[in-house]
Amino acid sequence: MMMLNANMQKMYYANQDTLVPIYETYIDEEGNEYQLDTGEVKLVYGEPTEFFGNISMSSSGEAEPVEYGIDISSYSAVLVVGKGLIPLTENSLIWHTTEPTRGTNGYVDEYSADYKVVKVSPSLNMDKYVLQRVVK
Repeated sequence: MMMLNANMQKMYYANQDTLVPIYETYIDEEGNEYQLDTGEVKLVYGEPTEFFGNISMSSSGEAEPVEYGIDISSYSAVLVVGKGLIPLTENSLIWHTTEPTRGTNGYVDEYSADYKVVKVSPSLNMDKYVLQRVVK
């Protein structure tokens, strides 16, 4: 089964990349600012990459809303791409109607994404991803 190019839309994805330390700002009595390592780390996302895929919004009026063991009626969209074209995993971010942005720390702002991948469902010729809208 092949997808028509007319059904493809330009989007961006980013996968979880690396752990970075979390710093806390400390200002002493003289007004000097210091960054103190809290000892905690945060998982950040890699560089957003452009791709083309077919995305459809979820509708709760489907006759059979259970697919691959999960209730897809509670999710926002389904993304379908050709088999093995992009390396998405659960928790990958998708930008569909917005452009990726960076936070003040220089890393990708995960709240600028439109969707997060919650389920990966590969098939013989396609990869299907169940997406949940990111609350902004």
